[in-house]
Amino acid sequence: MRHKIFLVAGGTGGHLFPAIATSENDRKNNYVFLLDERTKKYVENTNKKYHIIISHKFQKNPIYFPLMILKIFIGFLQSIYLIINHKPKLIVGFGGYTSIPTLIAAKLLGKKILLHEQNAVLGRTNRLLSLVAERVALTFKKTKFADKKAIHTGIPLRKEKQKNISPQKNIFNILVIGGSQGASIFTKLMPKIIENIKKKHLVKIMVLQQTREEDINELQNIYKKIGVKFKLKSFFSNIQTEIRNAKIVFSRCGSSTLAEIENHQSFSVLFPLPTAIDNHQYLNALEFKKKNNCIIQNQNDVDYKKVSQVLMEHLFKKNLCKNKRKSTKKISLNMVINDMLN
Repeated sequence: MRHKIFLVAGGTGGHLFPAIATSENDRKNNYVFLLDERTKKYVENTNKKYHIIISHKFQKNPIYFPLMILKIFIGFLQSIYLIINHKPKLIVGFGGYTSIPTLIAAKLLGKKILLHEQNAVLGRTNRLLSLVAERVALTFKKTKFADKKAIHTGIPLRKEKQKNISPQKNIFNILVIGGSQGASIFTKLMPKIIENIKKKHLVKIMVLQQTREEDINELQNIYKKIGVKFKLKSFFSNIQTEIRNAKIVFSRCGSSTLAEIENHQSFSVLFPLPTAIDNHQYLNALEFKKKNNCIIQNQNDVDYKKVSQVLMEHLFKKNLCKNKRKSTKKISLNMVINDMLN
């Protein structure tokens, strides 16, 4: 029997991509996405069913309090209507304030609730919503603020779209990714790292960098001056292939990206976002480093020559130690979902 399941995600791709992977990994059930305006761009040109839910993030400024309450209430009414109309058997929240009105409505209507936490620290929204959830699934085994109802599942990964694409022969790809929105800090950092590479090696390097649209022209001019081959995009639609083909990955520390890097056994240089709530990106990086070959850098105190030296070692030296292939988990998020449907 095919059950209908609501997947609630919004805010950033970091919340949505695990939800997409969950639906792709299970063809037995019927998944419907409940999103906000910011994340609908990732599904609107696909065959995935979705609805937009209005919500509002928590803000300390009392001026925004009436608007916050109004939007959450509207989202609550939308969710009540959708739950009654569609009759989902289970509702899965992937964190972020978008989940609040729907999961409150789900609790009121007596629906089963499962949460998934992507980061190494339970987010503030998920800490609140864990009070109404039956179970909480964790990406990292050691997750700060997780309680006894939590279970370690890892994070679902999206399927690779075009596995037949390979890197150019005798060219080493350096991939630079900063999350679904790109990271402007890499526009400043990467040229300083690349310019420390000797000219004779630059001809063997291709920099593939995710960057903001407004930074592309500036970065093009810089890389042309340095004399390195490059490809710049505001978003990589098939990030799994790019990671697989890269010899080294420079990245922020969102959990989905780290899971993709681990899955492809890639060496990485990680720059945690210093303003991340509860410093969760740094904690993600520390947990990731326990099983993976990487270095963690503070973006405000970078030794460019040292990072360039590490880059050169991993580009041109052979027989370097690869990440250990992680063992298959006995419990996955999809297994938890199907268990809760019974």
